[in-house]
Amino acid sequence: MTFNEFIASIGFKSGVSFWGVMAFLMSIGIEIIPKVKWKPWSSLLEWLGSKLNAEVYVKVDALNKKVDTVQAELQKHIVDSEVQTLQETRRDILDFCNACMNNRRHTKEQFDFVLMQCDSYEKYIETNKLKNGIVSAAIKEIRRLNDKCIQENSFLKEGEES
Repeated sequence: MTFNEFIASIGFKSGVSFWGVMAFLMSIGIEIIPKVKWKPWSSLLEWLGSKLNAEVYVKVDALNKKVDTVQAELQKHIVDSEVQTLQETRRDILDFCNACMNNRRHTKEQFDFVLMQCDSYEKYIETNKLKNGIVSAAIKEIRRLNDKCIQENSFLKEGEES
């Protein structure tokens, strides 16, 4: 049986050449040999995939740009929220200290809450290497007054007026 007869017997038309079949078989052999860096079928399929998915790549790039924009906006909102929370905490601490200095009494729970805010504030200031300023003095005074109230058992009790 000749090559052309064999090719015809497996269903190909007679125009298929011996060298065409050999090139096809060799390309498969080259593809599966691990030491050969060039992979003809992989290269062909990669090229074909990039052509078929070109529109998808453009849409993915546009979507990635939108995601980057949203992430940047989210980060800005996070920073703004942290700054606002820090300012509110600072205001609460200074307000509490001012009330104490004006002889207004507070409950143990109020002191505990403000001291928790003081700890959180100081930790944030230390972590971010910021200046504490006047709030540092207010925190010291609140802690001093808390210690005094503990020693004298002079916290505002439920039902009493400050």
